[in-house]
Amino acid sequence: MAAFIAPNILTPSGISPIPIRFGKPSDVRDLRSWRTGRGHPMPTSARDSVEYAKLASKRWRYYARRGEVANSLSNLQSLISGDTQEEVGFLLVAESVWENTPQTLAMAWCRRTWCHHIVLDFLACHPFVFDPRSGFSGIGSAMLVALGLVTARLDIHLIWGEATSVSAGFYSKRVLGGQPVTDHFFIQDTHLASLQRDGIYFAIE
Repeated sequence: MAAFIAPNILTPSGISPIPIRFGKPSDVRDLRSWRTGRGHPMPTSARDSVEYAKLASKRWRYYARRGEVANSLSNLQSLISGDTQEEVGFLLVAESVWENTPQTLAMAWCRRTWCHHIVLDFLACHPFVFDPRSGFSGIGSAMLVALGLVTARLDIHLIWGEATSVSAGFYSKRVLGGQPVTDHFFIQDTHLASLQRDGIYFAIE
């Protein structure tokens, strides 16, 4: 399975790369198993993550039944070749390689639209990651770097999506240079180019 390698992720063992790849059916099943757990220090964010994971799983299954899910970058390129306006969905997952951690540490469900843009429908980290005791930090940013690499390889010039009151600050700070974000965001021009530059150094097979 093809993998991106994202840098500068804080892990329980220090700074380490983390594999981010296109999702497959077993990943979709894993998303349905996400749970918040009792006494979580950030219950609202954790509940949102569980909800988004379940919604992403449902979307993946719907698109898969229609033959409109890509399971690799080359597969995505094939499905949208020939200037087709077909909408194609894909799932990115951050895979854990550390003991005593969830199988999937983060996920992003995305769609390539009929006008060759990327819609980021759901981006979420596992509730385990939100707990300061987990030792992880920066995984959400790594997912955006991976998505930036996808747009670079496909010559896509816009990522857009809906922001919540919880996630608006993340998109504003991480990728939009402090630009205010309300209930939606657009990553394009210099901001998208920055993500693409961050991702271009990392391998994808």
